[in-house]
Amino acid sequence: MENLTFVQNILIFIGLNAIALLSLNVKKYGKYISFGLSLTAAVVFFAMLYMRDSFSLGELFTLDGNKIFLLKLVSILNVLMILINGYTSLEKVKSTLLVSYMFLGGVFLLGSNDLITFYVSLETIALVGYTLVATSSLEFSREAAVKYLVQGSVVSAIFLLGVAFYLGATGGLTLVGANVNNQELYAVALGIFILTACFKLGAFPFHAWIADVYSNVSDGNLATNFFISKIIIGYKFITLIQVLLQACDPHFSDVLIRIIQVIAVMSAFYGNIIAVVQGQFKRIIAYSSVAHTGYMLMTMCLNPDEMYEKQLISYLVLYSLTATGVIMILNQFAQLNKNKDGKEILVSGFYRNKGLAILLVVCVLSLGGIPLTSGFAMKYMLFTNYFKEGFTIEAISIFISSIIGLSYYIRFVSDLFTENEEKMKLPIIKTRFSESLVHVIILLSIFTFGIAPSLFLGLK
Repeated sequence: MENLTFVQNILIFIGLNAIALLSLNVKKYGKYISFGLSLTAAVVFFAMLYMRDSFSLGELFTLDGNKIFLLKLVSILNVLMILINGYTSLEKVKSTLLVSYMFLGGVFLLGSNDLITFYVSLETIALVGYTLVATSSLEFSREAAVKYLVQGSVVSAIFLLGVAFYLGATGGLTLVGANVNNQELYAVALGIFILTACFKLGAFPFHAWIADVYSNVSDGNLATNFFISKIIIGYKFITLIQVLLQACDPHFSDVLIRIIQVIAVMSAFYGNIIAVVQGQFKRIIAYSSVAHTGYMLMTMCLNPDEMYEKQLISYLVLYSLTATGVIMILNQFAQLNKNKDGKEILVSGFYRNKGLAILLVVCVLSLGGIPLTSGFAMKYMLFTNYFKEGFTIEAISIFISSIIGLSYYIRFVSDLFTENEEKMKLPIIKTRFSESLVHVIILLSIFTFGIAPSLFLGLK
């Protein structure tokens, strides 16, 4: 009965979004109908998750424990992003429908127990991602989408090669309880999976698509990338590789862990250093995400543990939520500057909307890891885990890189409080109710986890 309930809800979710897609052709009221149906589908799906603690479809798919908890959080974010996109334009409603299918791909990726389901789900997310970039109204969005597609296709082909090695090493495609018969082939497969994770998350030196995509996609879609791609793909890859490393011969696993450590440290330094010299705020956020990917990748080297998983979920969700807040606020400032994404859009911002400016300051300081914010608590948690596992040099290196990152976060604050007569004459920035709701949630999350992290994570 439980399986039937899950299948029914998936079919309802797909059906409502399919009808919403067809409704776009209805004159005058099409966008309103589509928006209502997609919102209803998201709310119904969340209600289904709220009522149960586990779902399974045989041996291929299982959602339970931390995975179901993470999916509930992402479901809430999905509803919020639909509300933020709203129904003011047909383009935003179309983006909302695409995001719904990206979310569905994330559901199956999170619960996948074999490489076929894993691959199909991962490619579903990727295909929607290519479409979101290509359908953006910005000048170079098509070019960015093609670059993203070409690079993603190459990595996809390499991943399938890794699947072949995995099949040769274990005699099957299951990710749960596989018996390794050939350690050499298994190590090669695991190395390819790590490479794929680095590309999907935007780690150095597989980050080439990040800046182009982030700077050529609309802000709502960019925010979606954070809470679906970063959270679900990040969690799935990190926890999967942690488990797979346990079955690897120590000689090979030590080499793979060293490779992960080098990529993590290089990503942290490269992302933070390059972000300092960027002239566009979207590109700053892009390279900031490269640095934060480095912080996350180090957790692959930790031994699998339920507490580590909860801490990883907290880090992924809070980082993505905070970055989403920054993107939303930057978009509001950009709208008064003809949607330009340059250094000048924040100048005198405090004098045009004090509340929005203060919220942006809180968000960027949290990303920078300032005490009493969730960013500080999450980084403290990560560095504590690194030191516990004996990764002292790597932890110190990443800590130094995060200090470098403070320089471009401080630039946000400096511009907001810079007085400029011309900029101060611009209209006051207005905020919709749905945006204000998300702002409040982000603010509460930042200070709740920042002031009392031990209530949630057992941190001291």
